[in-house]
Amino acid sequence: MNFIHLWPLYAAAGAIAIPLAVHWLTRPRPKRYPLSTLRFVREAVEQRKARHRLRDFLILAARTAAILLLAAAMARPLWSDRPLVDAESPGDTARVVLVDTSQSMAAISQGTAAYERARAKAADYLAFRPGLHVNLLLAGAEPHRLFDGLSTNFQAMHDELAGSGPLPQRLNLATALRRAGEMLAASAASVRRELVVVSDFQRTSWESADFSAIPQDTRIELESVAPAEPPANLAVLRVSAPEQIVQGRPGRIEVEVGNYSPASRKLRVALEIEGTDSEADAAAYQLAGICEANQSITLSQEVTFARPGWRAGHARLLDNDDALKDDDVRRFALEVRPAPRYALVSREIASRTDNSSFYLERALAPFAARQAESHRPAEETLLARFDPGQIDDQAVAASDLIVLDHPGKLSDQALRRLWGLVERGRGILYFAAEAVDALNLKQLVSDSGGGLQLPVEFMPASASRPRRDLFLSDVRRDESPFSVFGDTLKKTISPLRFSGGLASRRLEAAPPDELLASFNDRSAALVLSQTSAGSMAVFNADLGDSNLIGSSAFVPMLTELVDRLTNRNDRVAPQYCGEPLAIYLPPQAGLAAELSLDRRDSTAGSAVATAGAESTAISPAAGLATVGKLTDEGAGVMWRAAAVGSPGVYEARRQGEPVFMFASEIPAEESDLRPLDPSVLKTRLAGGRNVDFRTADAAGHSADDAWTWLAVACVGCLLSELVFLRIFRV
Repeated sequence: MNFIHLWPLYAAAGAIAIPLAVHWLTRPRPKRYPLSTLRFVREAVEQRKARHRLRDFLILAARTAAILLLAAAMARPLWSDRPLVDAESPGDTARVVLVDTSQSMAAISQGTAAYERARAKAADYLAFRPGLHVNLLLAGAEPHRLFDGLSTNFQAMHDELAGSGPLPQRLNLATALRRAGEMLAASAASVRRELVVVSDFQRTSWESADFSAIPQDTRIELESVAPAEPPANLAVLRVSAPEQIVQGRPGRIEVEVGNYSPASRKLRVALEIEGTDSEADAAAYQLAGICEANQSITLSQEVTFARPGWRAGHARLLDNDDALKDDDVRRFALEVRPAPRYALVSREIASRTDNSSFYLERALAPFAARQAESHRPAEETLLARFDPGQIDDQAVAASDLIVLDHPGKLSDQALRRLWGLVERGRGILYFAAEAVDALNLKQLVSDSGGGLQLPVEFMPASASRPRRDLFLSDVRRDESPFSVFGDTLKKTISPLRFSGGLASRRLEAAPPDELLASFNDRSAALVLSQTSAGSMAVFNADLGDSNLIGSSAFVPMLTELVDRLTNRNDRVAPQYCGEPLAIYLPPQAGLAAELSLDRRDSTAGSAVATAGAESTAISPAAGLATVGKLTDEGAGVMWRAAAVGSPGVYEARRQGEPVFMFASEIPAEESDLRPLDPSVLKTRLAGGRNVDFRTADAAGHSADDAWTWLAVACVGCLLSELVFLRIFRV
């Protein structure tokens, strides 16, 4: 129990002496009387003395209790915990009111959104009081403060609070606390520093809270607007394609749904994909499943697209009634790539089936053998094979990947041409099997002028130490192409034996992560170098003298490596609402001046903003004004924005056709509405600071009426004195 005023208690300590003094001054005095005998008088006196002692004790107790109760009533006791930050406390005060505006604050419980409760609580701390300087900090992905420092413009802060609302963003707690700490630290040392945080204290946002940015003497009041029981919520957490979707081949789209409720739920999801050319390739599917409590489930749908290009779509929960509606739908963008084209350069005889180029040809283009039967036009050939002395420059330039196997000594012109293709975003896969390959690689690195840096230097193998029966001893299992085997990697690669290839020497200045595998003799087995546009990998072995081509690991390993070299296993990282955007467009997008930026709502399939290389679109949900800006940089066209806009699909177009898309998303963690345990905030995360936590159902500071009952008890004590005098009347 706490008291608003302490001076009545100090006064009561002295006032208790008054009834004691009255009783001492009014005690009965003895009188002398002449009597013939004292035996009966003494008995009567003793009887009356015992009766008077009881009466005096009860009256003294009643008077003392009346004084104490009156003092306690005047002190205004609070039976609930007294807050560290009282909106009505007098004195010079520097206060920052931080209001959480993240997506979870839009959750509805008992018909009221959490942010509506937060707005009412925050307004209490923004009321005018002499000596109070305050600032309002609205915290989302990027904290927004109305004034640079503390202010007395309370009306402006009330207007800002009234016009604010929850945003489709996550809480950037570290930045928000740092901004609050900077404002409080700038105040005078003699004033009382206070930080008020109004939030639902969602576990995923607050479990790593750090108050070290707040001055040590600050009183921190945490006002929770979370209900006593977390409201049930279902959400679409992710929509993605785990592998690159290729034109004409079956692919898979996955939809992850989270169930944040105390019971398992049946769910249905509508998956809709927009088509190209109005309705071409448009598709709609329905997925269903059962998700356990506080778990997630991944539903998948196989899709096939007849045409390449970018697609936008969305996944939506059907017949779902929960606390948060905004996370019931998630938009996505995916690229359907045309079937890759390969150029195989080898001097081996194409008709022979006992050489490595034959197996490479079959593994690279499994449908190449059917091209003649299907009468595929020559310009659509998936794989073209060339003799090193008769390379068709136009056909090679149109390929996504150039594979070199036993090419012999390449001319200087051919090597310069290969490097030019890498600069234009092509990939090269070089199988180094012969001594002459060391010369080709050295000349290729030299022609790049430093643009191509291999982690090792390849040299012809020593004749006295033939390279035979080598095996992989050091493999980066978390990198492609080895990551495709998962936990079975060791079992898969242990039987593999390699022969041929080159000796190698590690270069000190080379990036260590570009050496993907080594042999047991410490020579390089597989290296990969990324340039500003393209990439190159060197597989240091003669496939014809190795058992790799006859193993089950050959095709998946080669497929993963090819996908990495052609950027087909690259994924656009999730772009979250309100957070900075910086992403390179693919090389084929062209120049920034040729492109325009649009934002479309994929649920409606229409663009809502169109401009040139720079564009602005007002986001009604997030209040964010940005589609972004395109700039030409050394590595390509960069798409930048200070903050990603509201949920939707954003696209870059050239002559009306999309060349790149990404989806703006609500962070999945905002769907988990479970709050953090308050004791964690007050102890482990407090960092030694004075932290108080107030729940949403805590009684108001001025609503405690215990003083009235104390006043009634005081009157009762005074009335009991009259009753005692009546009972013990003389």
